[in-house]
Amino acid sequence: MKNAAKKWRLQMIGAAAALLGIIVLATYLLPPANAEQRTNVQSPSANKAQLANSEVYTAYIEGIRVEDGKLMLTVDKVGWYQGEEANTVFKQRNPDAGIDEAPDGYYIVNDNKEQEQVEVKADAKVLMQLYDHDGTMQGAEIQWNEPVSLSKFESLYGDTRIVDLSVFPYHLTVQDGKVIQIVQQYIP
Repeated sequence: MKNAAKKWRLQMIGAAAALLGIIVLATYLLPPANAEQRTNVQSPSANKAQLANSEVYTAYIEGIRVEDGKLMLTVDKVGWYQGEEANTVFKQRNPDAGIDEAPDGYYIVNDNKEQEQVEVKADAKVLMQLYDHDGTMQGAEIQWNEPVSLSKFESLYGDTRIVDLSVFPYHLTVQDGKVIQIVQQYIP
């Protein structure tokens, strides 16, 4: 009887540990419940009138460096599609995929891997969705359109221990040849 009770206790401890592991993994690997609704975090500001002499495009930031006292981004421009437009482009480019819609409601096209250098204006606005707030996995949580300083963004970009910011696309607003706004695009 003693061995049966001991065996049962070990099985319960193992089951509890497995359940705890599943909960922890689900917490960090699954997108939040409202993530599907918020894949386009730029839309509120994009609906405003565009500034004179400016353009907005989506790009991956491949590198950040200071050159002659100016912050420079190395960017790879991409096509960003969402909603029905994403579904249309996805179907055209993947006719044999076996699904009718773009996964997660967005689709990225990067046919040209050419990189460009662009200067960032010293007072550029930066809006983040997900980054490492405190050096822990728990601190890497979504906070929609959270403003951070340009210097904080620069230091966050270089720290890939918890969240690698280079895997996210960014909506860049460029005016008179300089980036005036950087908006991280959350992707589930």
